[in-house]
Amino acid sequence: MSAPRVGGELPGPRSRELLERARRTLYAGTGGGLAPFVLARKDGYTLEDVDGNVYLDLISASASVPLGACREDILEPVVEALRRYGNEDSHTLASEPMIELAERLVDIAPEGLTRVDLALNGTEAVETAIKMMRRATGRPVVIGFFSQYHGESTTTATLGAEQSDISRGMRTFAPGVVHAPYPHPYRSPFGPPRPGGSGDATVDYLRDHLVFHAVHPGDVAGVIVEPIVGSGGVLVPPDSFWPALSELCREHGWLLCADEVKTGFGRTGRMFAVEHWDVRPDLMCLGKGMGGGVMPIGAVLGTERAMGFDDVPTGSTWAWLPAACVAALRTIELLSSGGVLENVRELERVALEELGRLAERHECIGDVRARGCYQAIEFVRDRETKERDPELLERVAEEALRRGVLADPSTTSYNIQPSLVMPPDELRRALRIVAEAVDAAAGEPVRGRVATAG
Repeated sequence: MSAPRVGGELPGPRSRELLERARRTLYAGTGGGLAPFVLARKDGYTLEDVDGNVYLDLISASASVPLGACREDILEPVVEALRRYGNEDSHTLASEPMIELAERLVDIAPEGLTRVDLALNGTEAVETAIKMMRRATGRPVVIGFFSQYHGESTTTATLGAEQSDISRGMRTFAPGVVHAPYPHPYRSPFGPPRPGGSGDATVDYLRDHLVFHAVHPGDVAGVIVEPIVGSGGVLVPPDSFWPALSELCREHGWLLCADEVKTGFGRTGRMFAVEHWDVRPDLMCLGKGMGGGVMPIGAVLGTERAMGFDDVPTGSTWAWLPAACVAALRTIELLSSGGVLENVRELERVALEELGRLAERHECIGDVRARGCYQAIEFVRDRETKERDPELLERVAEEALRRGVLADPSTTSYNIQPSLVMPPDELRRALRIVAEAVDAAAGEPVRGRVATAG
């Protein structure tokens, strides 16, 4: 499809009709409405609405379509597997693709992860990981971080802390979670690491304050962390964070769980984001891109210490359908060959170049960030105070959509998640359309400077 191509008011007449029907029947909180149109079809990194408008897709179904939509080389083996196996509960009856996938995941995972459990999606994977952490250690408390998103079930919404609205009314019913600020330099409440400390300000806080005043370290089962925060604004921790956190976990016998549901399978330029720092977690949660944008599937990987037992009930009937396992195997095969990860790193370079140039023109841009196909613009009312500007964020998203570019105005930032196989020139074109949208929403550009984070 030739994109972008948008004509007339949004939503168009057919989308308005269908959305009104949806409002009469669907739960009012469903979705929240990222885009004011109804999808007709997708192809690669473009999508078309029912009124014939065509958009460049920089959301990739919340990063769950990594290699472009509707790829025949993934769809064909999946359809064949559906014809062969149909629906089968893999907890009850094993299939060859299920066993092959478990073996392949252990092959590509960080060293030490030798066990695999089944999940339907990322939320289920995180729920399982929390059960494993508590069972393996016999301890009740899990440490999480602000800005993270882990899902929207009661447990995972409480565990996450991207925005308080997500867990409103639920925290009382899922105790045993404490939070610390995520280690991101742009909004960290901490100064530099203290002399003689861990070498990292966030871990100094955990060591000197959290487990001194609030939580006994002997009550902590472990820590769960997005290696790079996704929905909360593409937050990349400093290199000092990982060795300091890993040492703290070793000291107190805590398990380290990496939530790679969104970062996994190439999104950041490596198969898994922890590879950027050579982190070896005790548990790793997978989902989203694992199914190649064709089938839902998730997983939990663990060490023998974290998962070497058999008495924790997990999973669901639809987890690891044989066809979903085939989709995941094909996705891993495509990511492991063919230059996909190299393309992701080139897309990062393009994003830093284009977004950095945009930030220099607009004082309303406090920070721009990119790691692979995780990219973000954070809008502020004042660069000195760093007060967020959610109204401007929404206006930018609307202006970009009118010009045919769909990205995600998340809780903190304008999040850009292109297909891992999008040609770099196409991303450059899309980001220049985003720049036009910022010009329109923010007014006349002014000169300024802002650091870019890679």
